[in-house]
Parts: sequence; C-alpha cells; structure tokens
Amino acid sequence: MKTLIIIIILAAGGYFAYQKYIVNPGVVKVTGNIQVSQQSNFNVEAPMVSGPLYIATVSGTAKNTTNKPLKNVLIQYLISGEKSSAMIFDLGPGQQVNFTTKSVKTRGSNPPFNLENVIFEYKD
Repeated sequence: MKTLIIIIILAAGGYFAYQKYIVNPGVVKVTGNIQVSQQSNFNVEAPMVSGPLYIATVSGTAKNTTNKPLKNVLIQYLISGEKSSAMIFDLGPGQQVNFTTKSVKTRGSNPPFNLENVIFEYKD
C-alpha cells in the first residue's frame, strides 16, 4: 500500500514538473500593476448605507519571448478573490503589448491581486 501511495505522489510531482518546466516555459512574460479608483456608492433608496466602493483593474505588459507568433493570449488575474482577464488577439515574436483587465468592484482601496494564468495558442 505504501508503494502505491509513493508511486502516485511521484507521478503527480512528475506531471506538475513537466507542465511547469518543459511545456511552454516562460513563453509570455507578464508584468502588471493594480489600478484602483473610488466609485460613488450613492443609492436613492438607501444613501451611503455601506462603506466606499472601489473599482480595480490590472494594467501591464505582455511580451512574447519566443520566435513564434501567438494568438488569443488570455491573461487572467485574481483581484480580491474575483477573476479579471484581458485578451490579446495577436502577439508577434518578441513583441510587447500593453493590456488592461476588466474592472472588478471591491470594498478595499488596496485589494490583493495575483496573476492566475496565461493561456495562448501558437499561430499557424
């Protein structure tokens, strides 16, 4: 039984290492900073019942580090627990493009954010 568990753990570790270091390592380099602005939280029926409301997006750059053109580059961030994404339709070899994710409503003026995923296709 112990041998089976060890084999399963090694197989899982090998799979994740393969995905991280062998399949498309660092093809698209993404850097981003969060942009937060305060939004009016006024409601005619119940004015200022809750605290201030903020809108957050991530603005940054995506760079193709390969010599192959890419298409449909989807950049996904997690802002204050909610998914936000940006799409770049074409990204040439060595090309760098600016992006801005969709906005997310948040209660905090400095919400946590992190890059979740970068998905892309190679262009034919």
